[in-house]
Amino acid sequence: MAKTVKRHPFQRYWRRDLLIAALISMLLSMALILYTFGFPDDFIFRLFNTFLGIFILMAGTAFVIVPTVNWAFMRFSGKKPKVVSSAPKRNVPRVRTRES
Repeated sequence: MAKTVKRHPFQRYWRRDLLIAALISMLLSMALILYTFGFPDDFIFRLFNTFLGIFILMAGTAFVIVPTVNWAFMRFSGKKPKVVSSAPKRNVPRVRTRES
């Protein structure tokens, strides 16, 4: 049986997750700026500032605070994390032999 490697909570696919967070932050900041101010003269500057604020808050919460709290709770509570199997178990039909 192969030994499964235990992943640390901070080991994740950062590029994809940060790209999704950046896209959501950009959409939220555009909606907020357009709804609040319309299309002002300094739209790009306000968009950048709003994007940066929303992105830092969202990424900091999702990628730093939540994994840190989960890790600290698991470490100090003595509970072990659930082991996730790499492949789901399948029901393999048994081959019946014909007895005469």
